[in-house]
Amino acid sequence: MLKFPMKFEVTSTATSGILSQWTAQADELPPIPSAIPPEFAGPGGGYSPEDLFGIAILNCLISMYKVYCEKSKISFKNLAGKAVVVVDKSPSEPSFVVTEINFYVDISGVSHQEKARSLFDQAAKDCPLGNSIKAGKTFHINIS
Repeated sequence: MLKFPMKFEVTSTATSGILSQWTAQADELPPIPSAIPPEFAGPGGGYSPEDLFGIAILNCLISMYKVYCEKSKISFKNLAGKAVVVVDKSPSEPSFVVTEINFYVDISGVSHQEKARSLFDQAAKDCPLGNSIKAGKTFHINIS
């Protein structure tokens, strides 16, 4: 049985200067190299906050889908996903914001296509990270 609220703690260590990388991590997992991306006049060479944001939402969606498939006894051979995070100036905000996220998901070797699509739609609806953002989300799904 799941217990709420759930807490997930992450840490990060950095030094000053926009050209220096830093690390972030969760629990005792290996540190993730992080950097300001070239789009924001940084050096790149590490995961940007925008990269991590996209990865977090995509992984949330995939994990929800895997759980729903497992519980419904639906199998698939492979799931390939991509999230494109769009950052833009917003007339209603003083700075820039994530304005949209486009998800591209190909799921192959599905045991029951109609049910698999229904479960994906439910996972997209229930994804807690996706539900926590106000940016528009568009899903491009291919199930075979």
